[in-house]
Amino acid sequence: MAGKQSGADDEPRLPDDIWERFQKDSLGRIEQSAPKEHSARWYEVTERLAAEDARRAAAPRPRRSRRPRRVSRLRHAPVPRALTTGLVLVSVVLLLSAAAAYLQYGRVF
Repeated sequence: MAGKQSGADDEPRLPDDIWERFQKDSLGRIEQSAPKEHSARWYEVTERLAAEDARRAAAPRPRRSRRPRRVSRLRHAPVPRALTTGLVLVSVVLLLSAAAAYLQYGRVF
């Protein structure tokens, strides 16, 4: 009896596949039924948002003006920068050619 462990042969053994299925089934059921706890970060964010909502509710709302505000047209339909640059260059070229004609011939036209 020295080589024999006590109680090892007394217990019936389950096949490995049945034991694995038991462990998986039990673990899956435990994970599904276990209550889910929120993290500390979730609690901090919830408290901060609640405080921010309370602050917003307590703050007075700004009154709207009865007069409609004027909005410039340039903000809605700006002139492209390339078009503006091109018009400036054409103006400079015309001015320089008029000055050259005046200096060479004494008159522009």
